[in-house]
Amino acid sequence: MKTVIILVFLFVGLNHLQAQDSNDEPLTGKKGQVILPQKGDIGVGVNLIPFFYWMGNSSNANANNTGASNDKFFNIFGNSVILGKYMLTDKSALRLAWGINLGNTTEDEYIQDDASNDPNVMVKDSRSLNWSRTSLALGYEMRRGKRRLQGFWGVDLRMTYNKNSDYIYSYGNGYSLSNLVPTSYDWGSNLNANKRTISHTGSNVWAVGLRGFVGLEYYIAPKVCIGAEFGWGVMYQHGLAVTVSEEYYNPISEEVAIEQHYTAATNSVSAGVDNFDGTVYLMFFFNSGGGTGSNSKTIKNGAKKEKPKKEKAVKKPGKRTIGNSRF
Repeated sequence: MKTVIILVFLFVGLNHLQAQDSNDEPLTGKKGQVILPQKGDIGVGVNLIPFFYWMGNSSNANANNTGASNDKFFNIFGNSVILGKYMLTDKSALRLAWGINLGNTTEDEYIQDDASNDPNVMVKDSRSLNWSRTSLALGYEMRRGKRRLQGFWGVDLRMTYNKNSDYIYSYGNGYSLSNLVPTSYDWGSNLNANKRTISHTGSNVWAVGLRGFVGLEYYIAPKVCIGAEFGWGVMYQHGLAVTVSEEYYNPISEEVAIEQHYTAATNSVSAGVDNFDGTVYLMFFFNSGGGTGSNSKTIKNGAKKEKPKKEKAVKKPGKRTIGNSRF
C-alpha cells in the first residue's frame, strides 16, 4: 500500500510538471524570499517513514506501542536515514544519504544452581547481541519543474552493511565429570545434547549496487520542502561466513573442550524496483556562502537599484579683477 501511494504521488506530480519559466528571475514569496534552492545551497533532511510507522502502530493493538522504541525508529534498516544535497547549479545537485544504526542487547535468565540442593538458589545465564545496520548512498540528480513543484531524477551508488547475529553466551552452571550436561537456559538454538553454544558470529552481509531514481519535491516554505522518491536498482550481496563455537566436557581429558562449526560465505545478485525503504522526507536548504549572490537575500521589487553616485562639486572660476575695478 505504501509503495502504491508513492507511485501515484510521483505519477500525478510528474504529469503536471512543465518547463521552467524562461524568466531568469527566481521564484519568490510574498515577502520577497527566494523559494527554491539555488547554486551553492546545502540541503539537510530526514526520512519521515519511521515516524509514519510509529503513528500507524500507535493504533495497532498487536504491536509494541509503548513508545518510539527500536522497532519504531532505530532498528529499521534504511529508514533511519539522514539526507543531504549540495546544489551544483540551480538544476543539478550532489546527494548523500546515510544511516548508522547500532546497539547492544543483553538478555539474562535465572535457572537452578546445580551445586545446591535448595531449589530456590539460582544462577544466571546471559546472552548478548551486538548489531549494526549501515547504509550509504552517493548520487547525482537533475531537476526540472514549475514554481513550487519540482521533479528530479538521477542515479545513486549505494553501499550497505548488516551485522545481524553476533551472539555471546555465558552460563552459571559449569561442566564437571559429575555434571556432563549442566542445567542451562534454552534460547532456542544454543543447546545441543551435552554441548552448548558460547558464541555465534556471522550472518553479516555487505552489499554494493547502482540505483536509478525519480521523485518530487514540493516547497511548503522558502527553502523548505517535502519530497518523495522511487527507484530501481541492481545490488551485489556478499554474506560472510558464519562461525558457531560450542563447549562440552571431554571425560577423557577431563576438561572443557571447544568445537567450532563453519558455514561458507554466500554471494548473490538481485535487481528490481525499490523505494529506499519508502523515502518520504522533510528537507531544509541553507546558503553555504559560495553560491549566487541572491541565494538567501530577500528580493524586493525586482533587482536592487544602485544608488546614483554623487558628483563632486566643481568650483567655477571667478572673474578677473584689474586694479580697483569691481566690473
